[in-house]
Amino acid sequence: MNNEQLVADYAVTRSPASLDQIVRDNQRLLHHVLKRFATADEPYEDLLQVANLGLIKAVQRFDPSKGVRFSTYAVPLIEGEVRHHLRDSLLLRQPRWVKRVYREIEEAVGVLTRRLDRPPQLSEIAAELNISEAGILEVLNVYARIDLQGLPGSYTDGGDRPVVDAAEVHSLHLASFSLPIEDRITLYDALDRLSAFERKLIYLLFFREFTQHEVAAALGLTQKKVSRESIKALARLKQVMTRRVF
Repeated sequence: MNNEQLVADYAVTRSPASLDQIVRDNQRLLHHVLKRFATADEPYEDLLQVANLGLIKAVQRFDPSKGVRFSTYAVPLIEGEVRHHLRDSLLLRQPRWVKRVYREIEEAVGVLTRRLDRPPQLSEIAAELNISEAGILEVLNVYARIDLQGLPGSYTDGGDRPVVDAAEVHSLHLASFSLPIEDRITLYDALDRLSAFERKLIYLLFFREFTQHEVAAALGLTQKKVSRESIKALARLKQVMTRRVF
């Protein structure tokens, strides 16, 4: 059977053997699609695996009765799968604080839209979050560039990764019982340099405000062990901090 017949047969039988044959027969199509992402800063074998996932999704969703060639239907799905993978990869390379601030911006936009019954202005978002307008734009622009780099043909420079200029992100004014955004950035960057266990301890003790007994129960440790390890984690945090924030 040719490719179109195999796809039509799979639509009826859902035969694993037919699916395997379709995947083998369409590798040239995947290589053709991946030429559009030739300058992406990702190993080719990784992109090929992602493209194969997109191909399988296309086979599973294809409806031969629509009168469309399978390749015509599959190419956009394969491209989309690769594009989403590349975007997620770029997002994962962003510092933890950038993702936190972006989530805060999204949440503030939702709150203000409901409160004002209209989309908020930049100045209103800045006032809501106590973050400079330039800082908010810096974070939003980086995410916009990440979206753009997820498009085929946009990888003109594989090493040109979007980066937030932290110097642009600062508080509008001091607020009681709240660290300025500059200090939070310093803190989050330092936390990223700790081990996963150290971050978990500090998160539970100081962000969630668990007692040492509660942390011990959550992590399957003794209270004495939590006490000792939290002292070590705080000492390590102080060591990696680039400046004092509290």
